[in-house]
Amino acid sequence: MESIKIDNIEKGVIEPREYSRNDKIHFSCYPGIGCFTKCCSGIRINLTPYDIWRLKTRLGMTYDEFLTEYTAPASIDQTPLPIVVVKLKDDAEKSCPFLTPEGCTVYTDRPSTCRYYPVGRAHIKKHDQKEMTEFFVLVKEDHCLGHLEQKEWTIDEWRQDQGSDLYDDITRDWLEVVIKAKSLGMTEFSKRSLDLFFMVSSNLDMFRRFVFESRFLETYRLDPELVEKIRDDELELLKFSLKWLRFTMFGEGDYVIADGARVKAKERERLLGEARLAELAVREKKAEEELQKLREAREKE
Repeated sequence: MESIKIDNIEKGVIEPREYSRNDKIHFSCYPGIGCFTKCCSGIRINLTPYDIWRLKTRLGMTYDEFLTEYTAPASIDQTPLPIVVVKLKDDAEKSCPFLTPEGCTVYTDRPSTCRYYPVGRAHIKKHDQKEMTEFFVLVKEDHCLGHLEQKEWTIDEWRQDQGSDLYDDITRDWLEVVIKAKSLGMTEFSKRSLDLFFMVSSNLDMFRRFVFESRFLETYRLDPELVEKIRDDELELLKFSLKWLRFTMFGEGDYVIADGARVKAKERERLLGEARLAELAVREKKAEEELQKLREAREKE
């Protein structure tokens, strides 16, 4: 066995056993159980692109607003890939900002990490294999009483009940990028690749401008129906962004470049540069509008 990759889990609380999708566990969590919400403090919650979309949509926020208020920068374990994590409260418990004594205020849109608990999803790579193999682990923390409950599930039943399967399905291409990056270890990625990864992973508003306000659509041959779909439907744009990320980082996918040209680093850098300029122009415009409002307010005084 060459390596085991498990995110967000302290190895000391992992049961020393690999679980398959059909293996059974006993677990239940509900208001009134003695340990209710104790697992929601002092934790690291990595946010996937779909996690962010669900949360910012529920809260009625823009991506910039959500990222500023609720997240902190981080990187995916064992890689240089930049992501954001939930920014915990500055209290003694370092609790989740969405936590109240009554429970989670965003429960139906909670992140994938929270949905999986107490199950951990992991990947293993053996010396004689090129691909990573998926398996699951069971997290047993001392404070958790849910393991003493009699409710029985298979791992897949638990995933389906918690909605984890939907989250995994939507982020499948993104997870493939992450898994491949982990298999490479701390390999050096270009700054351009890391910028692209962060943009797609964290800020769909920026990716939208990248697609529709640069020469992206002149570079890639996309079906007109697809273009209209991703223009009108934000979730479809999210799915498209994850497929495109997998293509641009590892060449996996069937996107066609205009005039049969291959994707070149120089071209990607130009497109990303245009996206950055568009982002800067938007921010400058907002700043100017705020400044103008202040001027008008002062004139009225």
